[in-house]
Amino acid sequence: MAVLACAVVACGGSGQRAPREFVANDAQNGQAIKVHAGDTVRVTLGSTAWTISGSSDSSVLPQQGLQVVSPAPPGACYPGANCGTTSATYRAVKAGAATVDASRVSCGEAWMCVGAEGRYQVTVVVT
Repeated sequence: MAVLACAVVACGGSGQRAPREFVANDAQNGQAIKVHAGDTVRVTLGSTAWTISGSSDSSVLPQQGLQVVSPAPPGACYPGANCGTTSATYRAVKAGAATVDASRVSCGEAWMCVGAEGRYQVTVVVT
């Protein structure tokens, strides 16, 4: 009975699943992730040099707030190495698909990105 009680509480008693947060990071570059309407998707990339372009379809996956750049603590890496993260959060609002793109020119101290190093894309499929 305790397990059943927990399941009812977690779903709010309505039988609907609780919204979840999904994190897409560097490892999801070029991939698709599936989420449900109501879920949150946070794109977090491992460099402060990224510029996240936003959602290709804001009626399916609107951005929530501004892009956030979080530098690594002082002394954690060499100056100019772009240590830290860049992130943006999106909310899945209806069924469909949208892509989130990001780009960067610098891949480290005095190191220009070559080819695909400077591009990121994840496709979010909302059911």
